[in-house]
Amino acid sequence: MKKYDFIIAGGGMAGLSLAYYLLQSPLRNKSILILDRVAKNQNDRTWCFWERNTKSSRPCAFDSILFRKWNSVSFNGTTHAGPIDLGKYQYKMLRGIDFYDFVRAELEKWPNVEQKQVTIDRIKDTPQGGFVIADDEPYIADYIFDSTFSLKLNQPENHNLLQHFKGWVITTEKPCFDPDQPKIMDFRVEQHGDCRFVYVLPFDEKTALVEFTLFNDTLLTDAEYDAELRRYIDQFLDTGAYQISETEYGVIPMSDEFTEENPSEHIVRIGTAGGFTKASTGYTFQRTQRYLQSIVQNLVETGKPNRQISWFKRRFKFYDSIFLNVLEKNRHPADDVFTRVYTRNPRRIFAFLDEDTRFIDELRLFTTLPFWPFIYAFFSVLRRKLSS
Repeated sequence: MKKYDFIIAGGGMAGLSLAYYLLQSPLRNKSILILDRVAKNQNDRTWCFWERNTKSSRPCAFDSILFRKWNSVSFNGTTHAGPIDLGKYQYKMLRGIDFYDFVRAELEKWPNVEQKQVTIDRIKDTPQGGFVIADDEPYIADYIFDSTFSLKLNQPENHNLLQHFKGWVITTEKPCFDPDQPKIMDFRVEQHGDCRFVYVLPFDEKTALVEFTLFNDTLLTDAEYDAELRRYIDQFLDTGAYQISETEYGVIPMSDEFTEENPSEHIVRIGTAGGFTKASTGYTFQRTQRYLQSIVQNLVETGKPNRQISWFKRRFKFYDSIFLNVLEKNRHPADDVFTRVYTRNPRRIFAFLDEDTRFIDELRLFTTLPFWPFIYAFFSVLRRKLSS
């Protein structure tokens, strides 16, 4: 049985990004095996994220294949309808198929990289290395990077919500979109006691991705997502007739359940499996890129992938738990919470969500939130943490 230097279990965004960063590093000649059950040959998802746009900031590694990027975004909430000041940030959009094709082309240049389309049955640690069984075949490596592990989301002391969404790429009869102004959150939809909003990401005046998104713990039927999309388009977009050319659907856990990024000596969890998703927002792409680059840097410098996280940096997880508690317990209408966060903290909010703020900036942001709901949430989270 051949032993690899690295096995990447799961060839989605996290796994392929890791492979790309390894090939751009001094580890580029290490043997790499990528296992995934699905051929990544469809535009199955879209990633959006914000990023600082200054001369000193380092752009995303995939900047050359971005589908769109914007210097301004629009927001519709309880007390605000219009643009939000991004300051030094840009809002960026990357299509799944462009990412897959780009990384696949890079992988094909390297004879030390193998890819297999298989179903992973089991991953375990052994004294000899990380061990994988896939389609009844054994594979072993010095390190396995696993993005297939699923959170159980059943611990009562944790907050467990889901971000789920369905989107259509539509082409309209009338020019009804502003290509320079995407809507990142439009709360003009019935909330039904949840957090519900629509993204509108324009490609041109007649084409856009319209995506209906919810934060709660109950998935809808396919017909219900479709009905909400139709209702929004009919009510708020002057499309005339329109055609649906693409559909995307996804579910992202929003949980503060503890995830071991390094559950054993030879296994490292990455992506959502490693806790890379920000619990309070569901944003994953940019955090995953940062964390994977840190893992590769550690491998280069020490031979071990383990990231070091300072105790003070962990305060953001506590903030996430408080925010999830407000949403889970419906302590304050979610549309108003997001309106306050985005409109009363111009520029600061994006650094905060990227966990790049100073503590004094965080305190200033907290003063813009509904006082008593967040105080109750604070003590509720504290009780849960102490009791567990």
